[in-house]
Order: sequence, then structure tokens, then C-alpha cells
Amino acid sequence: MSEINKKTVCPLPWLHFSAHLDSTMRICCNSDHLGFVFDDEGKTMKLRDVSSISEYFNVKYYKNIRSKMRNGEKPVECRKCYEVEENGGASVRQSYLECYKDNEKFNESFNQTKPDGEIEPKVQSLDFSLSNNCNLKCIMCNPDASYPLKQDFDKLGFEYSKEFTQGAHINWKDETPIERLIPEITEHLKEFLTTGGEPFLSKTHIAALKIIIESGKAKDVTLSYHTNCTIRNEELFRLWDEFKHISVHFSIDSHGPLDEYIRYGTKWEKVLSNVEMMLEKKNVHAEVHTCVQALNIFNLPELYDWIATLKNRIPSLPYHIWMHHPSWLHINILPREIKQGALDRLKKHFEENKNGKDHFYEERSTQICSYLERSIRDEQDLEGLRVFKERIRKFEKLRGQEPVENLVPELKCLFE
Repeated sequence: MSEINKKTVCPLPWLHFSAHLDSTMRICCNSDHLGFVFDDEGKTMKLRDVSSISEYFNVKYYKNIRSKMRNGEKPVECRKCYEVEENGGASVRQSYLECYKDNEKFNESFNQTKPDGEIEPKVQSLDFSLSNNCNLKCIMCNPDASYPLKQDFDKLGFEYSKEFTQGAHINWKDETPIERLIPEITEHLKEFLTTGGEPFLSKTHIAALKIIIESGKAKDVTLSYHTNCTIRNEELFRLWDEFKHISVHFSIDSHGPLDEYIRYGTKWEKVLSNVEMMLEKKNVHAEVHTCVQALNIFNLPELYDWIATLKNRIPSLPYHIWMHHPSWLHINILPREIKQGALDRLKKHFEENKNGKDHFYEERSTQICSYLERSIRDEQDLEGLRVFKERIRKFEKLRGQEPVENLVPELKCLFE
């Protein structure tokens, strides 16, 4: 692969099959709406519209993206990755390029790409956001990704996309596309990422796994999940034994009562039990993923202390997700002096606990401190703060929750 191609090529348009919450086809989960795939008539494609894997990967839309990448151009559909790189960061595109640079099937497919971008697809990566079926009403979520939140948003008069929400609720109920397409994918499949909603609730996912097992290819496939750790799906866990490896991202934002507040519907004791059960399985690798927001920035050390009790079975710090949406929960709504206090507490915690930690510790501790330092330099988002105070109180009243400042005393000054 030429040097200029390394600056523009992403393997995913050659080998990645991905569908959004409402079953709309997309290049990958990191592309925004520009990454939705169009058929040759310019219509957005859904999973049910895919007649065959070969035809899907060779619509004009896909061929154009691959041609641009090979010619050293940066398709606008993939701008999020290119922007990260231009600002000195490491992008998803670069991580996949590193992962697949020596992959024989990818290189074969890439080198045999025709001038117009046509390929013979060898799908190795599968990514389904399987509906907005969920059992929680997380404070930072919306009905797009959690259908139960529709009731709360309707009662409170909050805006959301009713069409998308309904599509995400019903479009995955027909398993016919799964039954038709998965057999075409299994020959070269290596990884299968499933998100939601809550993926452990999905019957469609179970059906897909059974097809892969029946193909005899399951031992070659790694399964990956983002889960809220509140569902114990015994049938799913039995099927895991047939697969090569299981990678589980525990979506946990705080420790104990504050996690129950943020991820409304969570029972902390159930989270503890399910985490322990999953970590006991021999082929499971896991880590915590945490949405860093105004509600939990002061309580991260307690979360880190809990992770430490798992005795090195997962990375010692979570993967921090810088939460930008909804903007009213971004840490920029907080006054500088409060954020400085949170930063000082984090630094003290890291200094006291740095000895004997894994390689993730220095990297992730540096990242979270740098994130706070950047926010301290930013102007406070006063409009976001106004919305925060209004929405927090409305959610608390509707749900019968105690005031958040009882759990996070540092926030008390915001309501005075």
C-alpha cells in the first residue's frame, strides 16, 4: 500500500457490514448521517433492501468511496476520522488500518479493486446496532437509543425524532434479512460487534449467532458488546462458549447510587453480580466504558476504586468517553473552580495509586486530566447550565428521585 493511500484508505469500505439502530445501512458507527449508504437511485438503504452482499458492496456509493480513498482523496463521509488526525489525534480509521494492514484477505480484496471501485467482498467485520430496545432510561440518552425513554420525553415535552425512534423500535423485528444475509458473511467473518439499545435483550442477535454456529465458523469469530450489565441472558451466555473470544464493554458511569441515578432503572447489586459472572467465563475479556459528564466528574475516583476490587481482571481505569451530547450534561456547563476541584481530586487519586498499575493507567489517567484541563480553559456554557438545572429537576420529579446534590454535594451550588 502506497504512503499516500495510508493517509486516506480505511479498510472498512472493503470488509465491514454495518447497520444503524433503525436498520439503516452505514459505512461504520463512526460516520455521521453522511455515512449512510445509498442505492443507485439515491435512496437510503435499510437492511431489508440488501439483496446480496456482493450487490450491496458494489453500489455506486461504495465504489465511489473506495476509488477516492485509493486515489489519495478523503471522502466527506469519513470526515470525523480525518478531522481527528488533522488535529493530532489517533482516529478509528488509523486503528483499523493498523489492525488489517497485514490481513491477507483485506490486502487481496484491496489490490484486486477495479478502477471504478468494484470489489469481490470478503466481509470480516459485522456491526449491528440492534434496535432501541432497552431496559434503562439513562439521563444522557434519548428515545432514539432507548425506546422506554419515549414515555418520559412525551410527558416532559422534550423533542426527539419520532420517526427514527419508531423505526428503531420495529425495523429489527423481521429476522428474514438476518437469515438471508448472515450465511453469505460467515466464510470470512472474524469479528461481530453488537450494540443497542441493550444487546443482551435481542432475539435477533441470538438468531444470528445460531446461524454462525451452524456454519461451523464460530470458533474463528470474536463477539463484542456494549452492555449496561443489568441483563442475565443465559441462552446468550451458553452460545458464547462456541465462539473464539468475547469482548465486553461494561457501560458503567459511577459507583453505586450515583450509577443508579444516571442509568435510571439500574440496580447496583445486579450490576455487581452480572459483572462477576461474565468475568468468570474463560473466553471473556472486559473493560469499563464511562461517559464522562457533569454528573460524575467528581465521583470518578470511587469508580476507579471499585474497578481495583476486580483484582486486575479488567484494565485498572475505564475507557473514558468524552460526552458531547446532550450538551447540557457536558462538563463545560460547570464553573471553572468546580472543575479545578475535580481535577485536583483526580490528580491526588492517581498519584496515590500509580504504583504497580497496568499500561492503561498512565495513558488513561493522562487523558482524563488533559480533558479536564482543556475544559477549565474553555468558557462556561451558561445556556447549557440553565437547561441542566431545568431538566434535572423535571426528571427527578417524574421519576421520584432524590436531588442529585444529595449524591454529588459539589453540585449544590448550582441550584442555590
